[in-house]
Amino acid sequence: MDVLLNGSCAVLLYHRVNNLKTDPQLLNVTPQHFDEQLSYLKKNHFVIQIDELLHNLEHKKRFPKKCVALTFDDGYADNYLEALPILESHNMQALFYIATGTLNTDNEFWWDAVERIILLNENIPLQDQFSLDEKVFDLKNLDTQKRFQIYTQLLPLFRKMVAKQREEKIAELAAMFNSLSPRASHRPMTFDELKKLSASKSAVIGAHTHMHPSLGALDYNQQLEEIKTSKDILENILSNNLIHFSFPFGTIADYDADTIVICKNLDFKMVAANFPYIVNRNSNIFHFPRFLVRDWNQQQFSASLNFFIN
Repeated sequence: MDVLLNGSCAVLLYHRVNNLKTDPQLLNVTPQHFDEQLSYLKKNHFVIQIDELLHNLEHKKRFPKKCVALTFDDGYADNYLEALPILESHNMQALFYIATGTLNTDNEFWWDAVERIILLNENIPLQDQFSLDEKVFDLKNLDTQKRFQIYTQLLPLFRKMVAKQREEKIAELAAMFNSLSPRASHRPMTFDELKKLSASKSAVIGAHTHMHPSLGALDYNQQLEEIKTSKDILENILSNNLIHFSFPFGTIADYDADTIVICKNLDFKMVAANFPYIVNRNSNIFHFPRFLVRDWNQQQFSASLNFFIN
């Protein structure tokens, strides 16, 4: 607790609030646990408003005691359907970073599509091999263990690919496994849901690229297109100037000096990364750290939060 008492803030990173049958990347928090977590924060911490988080970082001010900030990445429909009502019931605010490439469609985000095709599919593939980035995957005699191994090996390769190439290869993989129907439970927000989310006092909207690549794997122009496209689309939908951005994936390998220059040139004021550390008045406002939250009950959440900040 001492760290937060000395004027720092723990910025928490969520992705989903839902009841899911599968969650191989452990990105989902159930509505019950999310409500328990916010109840704990309400009793034991100060959940800062996003404008105040920005103000303190801009002006290098000390944060209130036991300060916590809430953020969400990606833009799943459940952010609006499940997370927002719980936030509103606790009178708390979160910053929602939205990837725009699948907005207003039934398509899954690309990592969810890979999960559906490989892990949740008992079909025998039409071919014995799948090639990606000079690596050949053996698709013969697939059991649960082998499917999970292929899945975990594919994700980092897709993560670094240019969006068009990645989408083509995932479509090839889907056809090979005859797995073409996305899951309604994994859809992104519609335009209307995004507008309603933005209208709530419990939500602030930021950009999160268009097709959710690892920006550090792209050249300057590719990064610029990804970041600017997402900002332009969101500003057009919401008729509002966006000043917040977060790097997809967000580790130090997922952005570089070019990324930060682009963010500054596009007039973003505050940019989130994803590596575990507290935020204080000396944190870099263009890649501040966050703590990833898992599906913890209140006791587990309390223990994890205390571990984060000590």
